[in-house]
Amino acid sequence: MEQYALITGATSGLGLADEKWFAGEGYHLIITGRRKEVIERRADEIRNTYGCKVIVILADLAEETGVSELLNQLEGKAIDVLVNNAGFGLCTEFADTDAADIKRLIYLQTTAVARITHHVLGGMKREGRGRIINVSSDGAFAVVPGNVTYAAAKRFIVTLTEGLHMELMGTGIRVQAVCPGFVDTDFHENNGMYVDKTRKGMFGFRQPGEVVDEAMKEFEKGSIVCVPDKAGKLVKAMAEYMPKKMYYRFADDFVNKNIRKN
Repeated sequence: MEQYALITGATSGLGLADEKWFAGEGYHLIITGRRKEVIERRADEIRNTYGCKVIVILADLAEETGVSELLNQLEGKAIDVLVNNAGFGLCTEFADTDAADIKRLIYLQTTAVARITHHVLGGMKREGRGRIINVSSDGAFAVVPGNVTYAAAKRFIVTLTEGLHMELMGTGIRVQAVCPGFVDTDFHENNGMYVDKTRKGMFGFRQPGEVVDEAMKEFEKGSIVCVPDKAGKLVKAMAEYMPKKMYYRFADDFVNKNIRKN
């Protein structure tokens, strides 16, 4: 029986790595993105490499019309795996950020994720099986200056995933929130963030395929909230256990040294 994985934000980075992982596991793919030429090229590469079917749906999921178009095209299609990966960031402080950009980011990371997940859950519950992977961020646990809207929206994804896990226990549907730290993708450049991706050590950048491989291993172990790198685990622990005043100073200093100076 053919099985389909729906992956949003699939043109590059973690989305593309998820494409390759699930195609390698024998799934056919439904992928979404906004950049027509790029996503069509990715689709051809996946088809040629893995021999699977790849359905491309062009949609801007930061807009209600884009989500509605996606759901219309999914009507009648059985989805076995959903990866909510589409996302973008904002590199300005909240007060200086364009209100339209704030609205788009919040819609993409909250309402769009909820609507798409709600849509596929009906079929998954009828089949008694399914997998939902929501890509969040270590920023969901540790907000830093200049990352306010993104971190808040990513926290929604973690809370949604944990709640779904409890509601879906015993149904055969499994969920996971993946909360990576620094990943070597075009995410930062696309959002006007200039960071040193050559740095090594705990806060160095990891490759998307490494992150997806580790997340999938954690998924099989039953991990609901997966922080797939040591740096992310450290950041999460600091935000949770460090005295708040100390954490606020640390976060501001980190941004000054690693982002604002660039």
